[in-house]
Amino acid sequence: MHFIILPLFTAFLSCSDLSGADATSFLELIDPEKEHHAVLFEFERLLGVGTRNVTDYRIGRLVELLKPTFHALPKNERGRIGTGAANYALHRLFVREHGWFVKGLHASNGTWAESTPMDRVGGQADEHSHALLARQLYSLGFGLQELALFAVAIENTIHGEKESVLQTIYQQLGHMPEARLSSTDAANVIDVYMASYILGLRPTETTPQQLITTIEEQHPTWHETRQFLRDVEQDVLAHKASAVSFTEVSRIVEEAAARFGRWQSRDCMAMKVQLMQMQDIAGSGRVSLANFYHGALHGEKWQFSETVEYLRQLGALDESNPAKLHVIIPNYINSPSNCLASSSFYAVCCINECDDLLQQLENKIGGPSASPDQIVSAVSNLPPSSATPGNWKVEERLMWRLSEVADYHGSGQVPLHGRLFAQWMHHVYPQECAYPHLSGTTQPRRPEEFEEETDQDATATEEEMLRLIQEGHQHRSNTTAFDELDACSSMWVMEEELVVPEASSAGGAPIAKRTHMSRFAMHCVAVIGAVASLTLALAAALAPARASWANEVDWQAASKNAARLPALRRIHSV
Repeated sequence: MHFIILPLFTAFLSCSDLSGADATSFLELIDPEKEHHAVLFEFERLLGVGTRNVTDYRIGRLVELLKPTFHALPKNERGRIGTGAANYALHRLFVREHGWFVKGLHASNGTWAESTPMDRVGGQADEHSHALLARQLYSLGFGLQELALFAVAIENTIHGEKESVLQTIYQQLGHMPEARLSSTDAANVIDVYMASYILGLRPTETTPQQLITTIEEQHPTWHETRQFLRDVEQDVLAHKASAVSFTEVSRIVEEAAARFGRWQSRDCMAMKVQLMQMQDIAGSGRVSLANFYHGALHGEKWQFSETVEYLRQLGALDESNPAKLHVIIPNYINSPSNCLASSSFYAVCCINECDDLLQQLENKIGGPSASPDQIVSAVSNLPPSSATPGNWKVEERLMWRLSEVADYHGSGQVPLHGRLFAQWMHHVYPQECAYPHLSGTTQPRRPEEFEEETDQDATATEEEMLRLIQEGHQHRSNTTAFDELDACSSMWVMEEELVVPEASSAGGAPIAKRTHMSRFAMHCVAVIGAVASLTLALAAALAPARASWANEVDWQAASKNAARLPALRRIHSV
């Protein structure tokens, strides 16, 4: 709890007086090396991460994972990033490594610099800690280690929630946390936990026996999931244990949750292959709505059953040809409809293939922007798209598009972390990289959230699907192959949205200083909002942990979803 209000305090402090000579003289008083060690100590104390050696190990691991993105993001004059960029980097870290979509770390309305609404949070730290950490983040921004420490805080909070669930399961099964369990009883506890995790059901809302019965009925590959858990047990314990402590069970559960996103991504890839096989034009990254629903009704691909409106809100619908709608494969695969509501703190979603490609580009380019020639050279050395296997090169029309983006910015450079470059990557990798819709035009959310907020069904009826299949067949004869192939290009929109809006488009240029007071006031509002967004993740997790999974309202929606068998099965087959 101590950690939650520190970034908000930082935001208010940073807005007190940032302009002119006073700010400059204040910055000159700071010794970055001393500040770094002092802040590390305070973070350790407030986060309760244990010994310095443990802290250094965890930070070191996360620093290496964050390094490519951090080095490629626009920096301030001290080589550090702001809160919007920190949100972005942490979001990518957790999605890439674990498939975790942490609440509060994603863009608000598509823009990373905006905040998301958050409730007032409590907790307090001593005045010294407030002043030290606030001054560090205000004066220097986020360095690699500060960013890694935020990641440690998120991991700690997630682990705390898992322990709370485990304690409930222990109690339900009649085990005492201080007792050592037989290997059979420990495996049973872990299985019940994972059933709760996959189904998105709180143990307090049902019984362990009912959880196992439900998971066996709804997930035909549960046997493989149990084998995955046994493998994790063996790796964590590193020996055949006759008796297992609560701490060891907790470590197994923590490791299983960390690995599960990558392990279950095979289901996402299987779904992608199914969609690729349904394309009218191979490599287009699009499936006609008629084929999409045909797969649900006649191809035993029951998961492809979202309504048109829900697909539109997910950003998974290509409406460039109103007479023949298409589902965009990467937008659909990476949408919340294919996530597990595993935690009040995060959802487990498909691993984003495009992020791996972007990280390789960040490694090769090493800066926030590059010339079209540099980008084409770097992209040409990336793995080819599944749409163009074998030897490949960037098409001439796409090279022209990239030059168009550079001209748009007026510097001969293309920012890597903006909507236009993401749009270009979607053209190059139509089956891996999602099409970036303009902010405010979509509202991705889980099926139960869509239904609750719109009072509409997220799943289409058989009658709706049959009607749309028939309409699609009627329009097919009027659609040429060229229309199909050019569907992606017809969605090209020359409007930019940058992760760091105030960053210069020149390669490696620092963020410009603001001197006009009206612009500064707007900046303060953005800073406070962005930091609130960054800390929302921590607030969202601590409240449920503190309440021991007792929030009845949130779980009415989950119970509704649990009663709807197709929706549960459609999320993942694990």
